[in-house]
Amino acid sequence: MTSIVKRLVGWIAKPICQELPFFCMMVLAMFASHFLWWASDGIAQMSVMQWRNLLIALSASVFMAWVLAAVIRLWPNRAFKLLLYALAAWLMLTDLFLFFNFGTLLSPWVLLLVKETNSGETSEFFGRYLLTGGSIVSYGCLLLFCLMAFLWERRWRHVARGLGLQSVVALVTIPFLALGAYLFFLSMKLVTLQTQYDFEAWHERQGHYAKQSTPTNLLYSALYLRVSGQDNERAIRVCQEASRQPAVCTEQDTLNVVLVIGESFSKWHSPLYGYYLNTTPRLCALRDSGNLFVFQDVVAPYNLTTFSVKNILSTNSLADNEPWYACPAFPVIFKKAGFHVSVWDNQRPAGTDVSTYDYALGSYMYAPQMLPISYCECNTVTYEYDGDLVQACRLRQERQQAKGRRHKLCLYVFHLMGQHSDAAWRFPPKEELKVFKQEDIKRDDLDESARQTIADYDNATHYNDLVIGSIVDMLKDKPSVMVYLSDHGEEVYDYRPFVGRSHEHKKSGEALRYQYGIPFVVWCSDRYMSAHPQQVEALRDVLNKPATADDVAHMLFSLAGIRTPYYQSRRDVLSPGYAVGRRVVQGYIDYDNN
Repeated sequence: MTSIVKRLVGWIAKPICQELPFFCMMVLAMFASHFLWWASDGIAQMSVMQWRNLLIALSASVFMAWVLAAVIRLWPNRAFKLLLYALAAWLMLTDLFLFFNFGTLLSPWVLLLVKETNSGETSEFFGRYLLTGGSIVSYGCLLLFCLMAFLWERRWRHVARGLGLQSVVALVTIPFLALGAYLFFLSMKLVTLQTQYDFEAWHERQGHYAKQSTPTNLLYSALYLRVSGQDNERAIRVCQEASRQPAVCTEQDTLNVVLVIGESFSKWHSPLYGYYLNTTPRLCALRDSGNLFVFQDVVAPYNLTTFSVKNILSTNSLADNEPWYACPAFPVIFKKAGFHVSVWDNQRPAGTDVSTYDYALGSYMYAPQMLPISYCECNTVTYEYDGDLVQACRLRQERQQAKGRRHKLCLYVFHLMGQHSDAAWRFPPKEELKVFKQEDIKRDDLDESARQTIADYDNATHYNDLVIGSIVDMLKDKPSVMVYLSDHGEEVYDYRPFVGRSHEHKKSGEALRYQYGIPFVVWCSDRYMSAHPQQVEALRDVLNKPATADDVAHMLFSLAGIRTPYYQSRRDVLSPGYAVGRRVVQGYIDYDNN
């Protein structure tokens, strides 16, 4: 038994002890940028989550450095060792350059920007950023790294052979190696993934932990860019073909069609669906006036923003096994039919610090080939709060009208931040917007912190109601129809101690109810109602019919009076030919409504 322990200790400790300079420098190269990222607000200000992520990043770096040290020990080739140093230094410099100049690290969005940059833009980029303060700091870190590695390697002569020291080294590193090995196992799953959905599901389940090291982050970014690029290219080709197909609008009057895509809105936190707090007073007032129609049984096909929104925009039907990229996005058809298409997206990628989700959606929606065939105008900046986004849209409208630029047919697409986590940050910090307090949450089974989380979410829902109301106010005096739905639902301590969305392979009925059931409402202005009595009557008749968010494009065609080969009456809930069929909650179950 003792000999086995000695062998185990030697197996773990010798690569570190005999290649200590190399091991430590590899750890430093892979860990430095992530340390700066999570500790950028100061060590004293770091949260438990940030400390956790630092531990994860350190463990991943320790494990990969140990593997490389073991390889060097078994194959002591000087040129190979120098190559590993060079690669580590290059990765470290890249991350530090991005961090000090742009406040970000390697990501799919950064690689996409590099991929789409031509030689002229490259020259301009380096001319602008080659000698900035952040760049000089990065170069200084690289020089210090190289100097430390050179001096340490040159003077290092000691090879630890004592069992006592090796035992201490093994004891200290075993926890890091164990966690790092698990993270490495997670990261290796990347090479088996085939679709964007696979990548996002991997990321949501546990993969974001595995990304807490520079090499893994680079691997994830490169593979995700490749897979998403293939899907995007297919989708763009389909949209380009659709832009050449006939599409006409039968509407004779002025018409505004609006789609508002919310974020993380739990329908069960609105009195429209029985909630005990009045979180949506504007929507309730519109319902009571007869202008708002509340659908009772609509589900999102995904509980991931990227795929939910892509399927909402597409004219596909998941129930017919049509992927989002096999059918064109409906704004292309609206534009072809003569609509002025205006997109206001508060999740549009901006700058270089872009999340995985924003990249996955933005790299498709705002691809250079999509812009001219899909939109007439879209925002170029994002706003801290959704209300500011709507205000910017209103001001632009007023300026255009002042210049005499009026459009008879208009399509508005708003994509809001809604109640996206953390909900406490989704409304301005004004006392009048803190409508609900923790004492308003009648849940004796929850502590004060949990009740405050619910109160924050309900306040974000109340603010979201104000934002929707401001869109209505902007269009209420014109012939206008608006569809509001959320990209997916959300759990907020509804039946278990959990906030957000889970990504297990098999979900309980409660999880499906809260994460996939979404609010879905249609508002009509008085002028639209008087001009389209048949559509209004159809709305009243179908409020209890089951529907899926990925079919909303066909409903919009119907409301707008658009004739196109891409319209399918059996997917339009307003059509007499609507076929309920099955609704697909993709990736988990087939949700049968019959």
